[in-house]
Amino acid sequence: MAKKKIYAVRKGHKTGLFYTWDECKKAVYGYSGAEYKGFLTKEEAEAFLNIGAAKTTTNKNSSTTTSVDSTALTTSTSDRLVVYVDGSFDVSIQKYSFGCVILLEDGRIIERSGNGEEPELLAIRNVAGEMHGAAQIVLKNRKIPIIKDERLMEMSFGDYEGIEKWATGVWSAKNPHTKKYAAFMKRMQEKIEVIFQKVKAHSGDFYNERVDKLAKKALVEGHGIPDVDVYREKNRK
Repeated sequence: MAKKKIYAVRKGHKTGLFYTWDECKKAVYGYSGAEYKGFLTKEEAEAFLNIGAAKTTTNKNSSTTTSVDSTALTTSTSDRLVVYVDGSFDVSIQKYSFGCVILLEDGRIIERSGNGEEPELLAIRNVAGEMHGAAQIVLKNRKIPIIKDERLMEMSFGDYEGIEKWATGVWSAKNPHTKKYAAFMKRMQEKIEVIFQKVKAHSGDFYNERVDKLAKKALVEGHGIPDVDVYREKNRK
């Protein structure tokens, strides 16, 4: 049986520690820029609330430091799927790209990446890649059961808040491609609930750094939008 998690909400409608996902969800859903993570220990959760700073306890014989391991923050469950997406752009080769990481409940990771060079999308640079990545993640017609209609998806993104705000209707999409993305995400959210979470670049989040690397690598090694998922075993060491 999986160990129960403690959820720490640093920014949301309410902040603090929550002991069920339903309570945490109420605190963050619909809150733009929410910051929250799930932990296996109360010490880690409290450290995250203290802006990720290490918590140190000292006595006359020794000192003990508790730090936050970003690889332990993100675990999917039977009703919650954790995903990451990022985009990149290279003006010298006129291509945009995306990288995605999907954390499966059984401990495996799915990684996706790809690139594009549609002239109309080049104008929005790395945002074009991130839109493609977000859309790739929520596509249902895959050969593996990544997404169930009833499952909540927690999507962490890096570059641009329009990824969230176009999808949720907070911003009005202006050009044909962002309108297409917004309409697609709206349709998908009739069947699956998505909570968006913006992650600051180079903030130490392990999987955010991973999707950044995947997107950059895809600029030169990608072959368009992929149809095949690449599996690798999750290493939590």
